[in-house]
Amino acid sequence: MKKYPAKYIMGALFVGLCTFAGCGDDSTSAIPVAPNPGVVSSSSVQQNQPVDNPLSSSVSAPASATSSATAPASSATVPGPDTPASSSDAATPASSAVTPPVNNGTFTFVTTPGTLALAPDADGFYDMGDVYKAVPKTSKIAFVIRHSKREKNNLGTESSLTPIGIQKAQALGAKLVGDEPFYYSSTNFLRTRATCENIAAGRGETNVEVVTWDGINGSYFLTVPSDTLDAYVSKRGGNPKFIAMYSYGADYPAALAPTLSTYFHDFFPRGTQFLSEVIVPNMPKWKRVSILVSHDMLVEPLVAFVSNRTINLKVFEDPYRWVNYLSGIAVIVDEAGAVTALPVRGDEVGWMIPRDEVDESVAQ
Repeated sequence: MKKYPAKYIMGALFVGLCTFAGCGDDSTSAIPVAPNPGVVSSSSVQQNQPVDNPLSSSVSAPASATSSATAPASSATVPGPDTPASSSDAATPASSAVTPPVNNGTFTFVTTPGTLALAPDADGFYDMGDVYKAVPKTSKIAFVIRHSKREKNNLGTESSLTPIGIQKAQALGAKLVGDEPFYYSSTNFLRTRATCENIAAGRGETNVEVVTWDGINGSYFLTVPSDTLDAYVSKRGGNPKFIAMYSYGADYPAALAPTLSTYFHDFFPRGTQFLSEVIVPNMPKWKRVSILVSHDMLVEPLVAFVSNRTINLKVFEDPYRWVNYLSGIAVIVDEAGAVTALPVRGDEVGWMIPRDEVDESVAQ
């Protein structure tokens, strides 16, 4: 297991995936180092072996993670599309720390916003705009989110955002308007890159660089290439069903359990590893606020992880909820190095029911 220098201060935390059409199009489960800002690569994969052993009980955060805020860039406050409703009228969280069940390991996670003026909505998500406004300038934020709404086709990496998807990404950007440039990174897919570009446009940023990074690929929680899972479950309920069952610790059908149990990493240690080895150590390289756009195959487990499975995205049971476009997690590192992770949404709600999704290819 990787060890960090003494200057890294211990913090802590808590959850990713695809549509019913199948978004299992990322095949590596490596633990990569983020590419240097300024370098755009279409295949920036680090071939390190995934680690299956549980990590220590906390997440290491670099003390320097909040010391490199960049100088403000000119980002005119450009009015964007109507923004999603705020979660400010939701109930106040009861606790500032959550300890998962003992059989999941002895982890300590800061998964509520503490003294920040934030409250989750009725489903347990925090609004991304509210998070951005509430977090002090001395803290760094990395948003790891699902791409915006995409075309329903079989073009793989080439499927684009729909008109609604473009509008929603720009509306999210309008909620994140500020006097600083953001760091943008995505997987090697048109829809994830376009999501970054449209969020930037909504903020009033132009000519932004979107760094391609496989560190946020959709297969992070898998021990096998996503195509292997696709082939095994395509006629047994599909990827979303079994990724959600994995994320929520549900029992697989007896006939499938021997195989499926080998297809996924141990859930809570792998979630901790994502934060401690993929996100937090790379945050000092990025700007104060980072937008990292991935796929539902990564984001579904991440939301379940940071909420300690309290947010309902159980697409395998009624009401068949799945992680929505532009939902994900926020990783916050304060000036002391303490780490907080929150489930977040960029749209009005953090979940979707795939069968109810509007098909924009059909005249309404």
